[in-house]
Parts: sequence; structure tokens; C-alpha cells
Amino acid sequence: MDILSLAKKHSITRDVASPDFFEGAVMGNGGLGLVVCTRPDALVLHLGHNSIWDIRLAEDHKGKVGTFDEIWGRVLADKDHFPERDWFRAYHQTVTKSYHDYSYPRPWPASSVYLFFDRKEYEVLGHTLDLSDGLLTVALETADGKKRFVKVAVAMDRDAVVCRAEDENGSETPLFDRMRIIPRQPDKGIPAYETLTKGFRQLLPANGFDGAARPGKDRGFSVLYETDGTVSGEGIDVRLAKAGEISVQVTQGYYTDVARTDETARLAFAEVYQKNQAVWRDYWQRSGVQLSDEFLERIWYRNIYFLRCVLSESSQAPGLFGNWMHGDIGTAWHGDYHMNYNTQQPFWGLMAANRQDLHLPYLRMAESFLPVSEAWAKDFYGLPGACFPHSAYPVEMTVNPYPAPDWGWEILETPWTVQSLWWHYTYTKDLALLRERIWPLLRAAVAFLAAYMTREGADPVGDGKYHLFPTIVPELYGLAAGLEKNLDGAVDLTLTKFVFRAFLRATQDLGMEREEQALADTVSRILAAYPDYPTAEGRFGRVYVSVGTEDPDRVIYNCPANLAQVFPGEDVDAQTADAETLALAENSWRHHYNEGGNDLVFYHLIGARLGILDLEKFKRHVRYCLLPNGTAFDRTTLAGGRYPDDMDTDFMRRMGVWVENLSLHAVVNECLLWGHTDTLVLFPNWDLATPAAFRSLRTKGAFLVDAACENGEVAYARVTAEAGGTVRLKNPWRRAVDDRGTVYEDEVIRVPLAAGERLCLKKAAD
Repeated sequence: MDILSLAKKHSITRDVASPDFFEGAVMGNGGLGLVVCTRPDALVLHLGHNSIWDIRLAEDHKGKVGTFDEIWGRVLADKDHFPERDWFRAYHQTVTKSYHDYSYPRPWPASSVYLFFDRKEYEVLGHTLDLSDGLLTVALETADGKKRFVKVAVAMDRDAVVCRAEDENGSETPLFDRMRIIPRQPDKGIPAYETLTKGFRQLLPANGFDGAARPGKDRGFSVLYETDGTVSGEGIDVRLAKAGEISVQVTQGYYTDVARTDETARLAFAEVYQKNQAVWRDYWQRSGVQLSDEFLERIWYRNIYFLRCVLSESSQAPGLFGNWMHGDIGTAWHGDYHMNYNTQQPFWGLMAANRQDLHLPYLRMAESFLPVSEAWAKDFYGLPGACFPHSAYPVEMTVNPYPAPDWGWEILETPWTVQSLWWHYTYTKDLALLRERIWPLLRAAVAFLAAYMTREGADPVGDGKYHLFPTIVPELYGLAAGLEKNLDGAVDLTLTKFVFRAFLRATQDLGMEREEQALADTVSRILAAYPDYPTAEGRFGRVYVSVGTEDPDRVIYNCPANLAQVFPGEDVDAQTADAETLALAENSWRHHYNEGGNDLVFYHLIGARLGILDLEKFKRHVRYCLLPNGTAFDRTTLAGGRYPDDMDTDFMRRMGVWVENLSLHAVVNECLLWGHTDTLVLFPNWDLATPAAFRSLRTKGAFLVDAACENGEVAYARVTAEAGGTVRLKNPWRRAVDDRGTVYEDEVIRVPLAAGERLCLKKAAD
């Protein structure tokens, strides 16, 4: 499998000038983000960065939140009418004012760089973004019919962009005659940018700024250029002559450390491109797929590419719209971290795609939340451990940013924040990472959840079970009158169960059974008397619902909250569920109504996990949501829920690049391999008559799997044990044979493998 060639095959091409932000080429190095647009008279470089934020923080609600017992007591005393009471409305406004009344914190666009040329001399023909090495080539035609090319690359080892103009023979040629850098105009409270000889610096101060930048507190960035041509003038609007190469450098950090003009040097395009090729070559070799279904193959390669543009092992975790921004594009909802699936979703599938290093920014983000989450658990709930917030920022928070008694009371954020950390361990078997970094977060979450479920007043039913009360269904009801929708939400139940089980297993793997016996006993007691997932009868029969009192014939979901026990909860499974439970899950999935806001990955991934996804329907939904730049946005599909009959189906189109949908490749992974249980299954949601192959997909237990199918059967399978252990593989044939001649006739092939050892299988002759 030539993965580099496959990546190149799915390069993104436009055959016309593309001046709109969502037509431009999407590029990046994990920290620096770049969108290159082509106007008939210029190239435009829209620059953003995961770490460049307006870091001012409004915390007007600090000291006004009260405690859970105070607010919950008033709600319980007037549970049928509290939403309409003046005190509740005033309280809600008080605790949400900081979020709704201020635009900051938010990502801050680093600027747009315009590279002008003479339109009478050059016509833009289009561009090609090569996914195999991240190189953008813009094609132009001269007045006398000759071709010119501008090549653009984002340096993968530094925050810089290099551009080179070439003729048909690849020789450098002058092209640009003017350059203008346009910073975002500062908001009130942010000082004006400082124009430098070759660019500008922008101060982005923290709270309490009084006119002088404070070392170690106030942040900022600079955008500086270098060129091999002649420059007339200084600053951010200059004339150019004989300019064939231009480099633009972005530095960010504490303002006093940000580079000035005399600290930069021109980067040679050839050197940057050579280094980039090596980085991208290594990235692509980690895994690959080869599918006769070209559209699904394209989804896989393009989204794996986009993820590397917005993530690196050392980058800051991206917010809702990542590092691609311009003006207000990329700043909606503060561009922040929403911890009820938006932030988590981009990381789905990374383990299976063998790119677990890209999950480390998420781990660092979760670690940064721990202090405010522990304080929230203690000060608001009066409980141990950590209660993670609904919304958060990559700035130093001293109080929960959004403590409203609706989304801000979602308990599900706590298990969801730490859930993928357990995946990281189970897919890599990195015991040191578990002990040193994952365990503190996992334990803190479990300590809070166990205390929340066993506290006085947590059982309004009196049935001897441990309940989650109150619970908030994500994106749907909030805290409802009568509290009819606030007991044992399916998402809360499944994710809490997931992390409870993870905690018990972690204590064993870390040898901490005795040390953690008290908490483990509490968790075991809760699991032994755990509520069932809510179901209800409707016109389609019995289905899962998101909360017990829900009417399945009327509910329209925003995310598939009634099916979270399939994924990400991994508690109802097509491999291990009994026939009745599996039929219930399948019926619930088929009759799920969703308004289209947040289901493009989520809903279809659940279908693939159940093995019932219709790939043609999935592809049509993706096409419906695709933008010219190759990314997919959240396009609505159904009125009657939160959306009116005359809804604008595209109202989220121009908010930014929806980073959450970059996990579309995860749906393809699930069709090719199930590796989330002890038994691996090949091509569980794939027609074996449709040729397909994959290489180095990762499973739990740290196994890397290669396989192919054609002519209605599996052609071969190879399993490599990275950490050692017994591989269990559902036998894809009646009889299998390995490369040493051993024949396997059992339904499940079980073979112990040492670290680095490989099992190679094919169909055995009858």
C-alpha cells in the first residue's frame, strides 16, 4: 500500500480563483493555521493560531454563584414553577452574564497578508493542495500564455509560511509587486498594534492591564516578513520588486518575549519544503486505507490531513473552530471548549488511526482544567474530587465560566472529560502515562461522581439504586419544570459507568487496590445497584430515550443522546449484547430523529459500531455538509425541535471550520475494524465484495492490524503486538492458517504474542 500516493490522490483542487474564506486552501502545522485564498489580483494568507487568544476573562459572577444546596433547595421547594420565578431568572442571568455579555476570551486572528500582483500580467487559474506533503500550488497564466506557479508551505517545525513564485521550469521568478498585512482592529481594552519595520506586534493583555506589558502575564504575538526582493517603504504596506520568495513568521507567547523585526531571518523555501516532506512522510506512514469506494477513501485521507493541520504533539488543543480564522470567523461561542462532545469529538478515531500522539494536547487541556474543577466540586457542591465545567477556555480561570442551572449543571461533562484518557491508555498500554498523568484526572472525576451519587437527596425514587439526580440531557431540556427530565440521563449513566469501570481496572493495573480500597468499594457498590438505561414505547416499538419521561414520538435530538451507551459509552455492543438488547439498540438508531446540528459524525459512528450503517446514506449526508475547502460544517436537517419551520439550514456555515467534524475518518475506521473490545472483528460494516484494505489500524491492547478483502471474503490479516498480549480475532474464515502452518478452526482465534511479534493469517484450504 503506497500511502503517500493515496494521500496525493485526494489532493484538493480548485480550477478558478477562490477569494472566499471557505473556498481557500486549509493548511497548518498543528499550532499555526493558514487559509490561502486566491483573488484575481492577489493571494491572501489568513493566519490564526491555537495559542493566540484574547485572554481577558470576565468573571462577574464570581462570589455570586452560591452553593448547590442553596439553589437546589429552592428549586426542590418550588419544582413545578421555579423556571418562571423572578429569583430563578435573575440568578440565571447573573451566572451567565460573564459568558454572554463579553466577547472574550476568544481566539484572535493573527492577521491577513495580501500578496498583490499585476492582474493584467497574470490570471489565476486555480490551486491544488497536495495532502501528501502539505504543499499548495497556485497556478497562474501570463498575458502571453505562459504558466507561473506560486508554491505555499507552512513550516512544520516553526510558525512560519513560505511562498515561492516559479516559472514552468521551476526557476524562481519575480511576481509580487505589493504586500499589505492587515491586523484585526483591536477591541476596546486592547492596545493598538505596534507597527514595526517589517510587520507588527500585538499586545493581548490579561485582566488588570494598566498600560505597561507585564512579563509572565500579558500575552501577544508578532507577524513579520522577509523577502529576497527589493522593498520600498516600511511597516505593513510596502511595494515589492523582484520578489520571488517571501516568508511570514508568527511568534506568540508572553508579549515581552515576542520577536521584533531585527530578530527574524528569511526562510528558504527549498529548506522548509524538504523538512516538511520528511514530517508528512512519517505522518502518513503510521496507517492508511485503500478502498474501491473513492469517496470514503477521500473522507479518510482529507480529514486525517486536516487533523494534523490543527493538532501536533506539542500544540494547544483547538477550540470549536481551531486555528483557522479571519475577522469574526472562528470566534462564535467564544471559540471555546464545549465539554459535552464538541471538544472531544475531533479526537475520536485518532487511536484507531494510530495517531495517538495527537491526543496529547487534549490531555494537557484536561490537566489545565483540574484546579478550577476541584474548586468547583468543593466550593459549589461541597464534594471531593473534580467536577469539570461545561465551557472552558485556555486561560487561567478562577471560577467555573458557565455555572448556569441548565448546561452548566451537566454532570456528564465530568466523565466525558476524562473518558478518552482511558482510551489512550488502553490503546497504547502506556503504564507510565497512566500512572503519572491520566490517573490523577481519572481518580478526581470518579471521586466526585461517587460522592454525587451517594450524597443525601440523590435518590428521589427510593428503589435502592444509585441515581444521577439532577441530570441534564445535553443540548435538549436544561433544568425543566417538575424536574421530569432531570433523572438518570442516558449520557450521564453510560459515561459515569465507563469511568467507574476504568477506575477499577486502573487500580489493578497500577497495583493500587489496597490504597484505593475505600473508593473502589463505593464504586463497586454503585455499579451493583446501577439504574437501567431509560426506554419508552412509541409508534416504532420500544426504543432507548435520553431520559425516562421522554416521548419518543415527539423528541427531536441535537446529538444522539439516547444512544450514547453504544458510543462513546461502549456499554451496549453488537459483539457482546444479548439479542434483545441489540435489537433495542438497532431499533433506536433507525428511528432516531435528529435536527442535524451535531450528528454528522456522532450518529453515523454509532450506526457503524452497531454494524448497520448504510454507507450510501452516510456519503449523501457528508456531501450535503461539505464546503469547497473539503471540510464539513454542521448543516441542519429537521425543523420542529429547536429550529423553526423556516429555519436557515446554513446558519452555522460561516461560523468557522467545524473542527469536531474532522473526525469523519472515525466512521470509516469503524466500518473496517472493530478494535474496541477484547475480540477484534474485520470489516464489520463492509460488503466483502467491495475491495478494501487497511494498514496499521490500532486496537485496544496496543495491537496494529492490517487486512484486505475482495471477491466476497477476507484476503489476509496481520496483527502486530506492540506491547505484547493475547490477540483475540473473530475468525474471518471457516479455517485459518498462519505463516507457520498452524490451522485455526475456532470461531475466535486466540494467540499469545510477545512485544513486537506478528501473527499472519490467511484462509486455509479445505
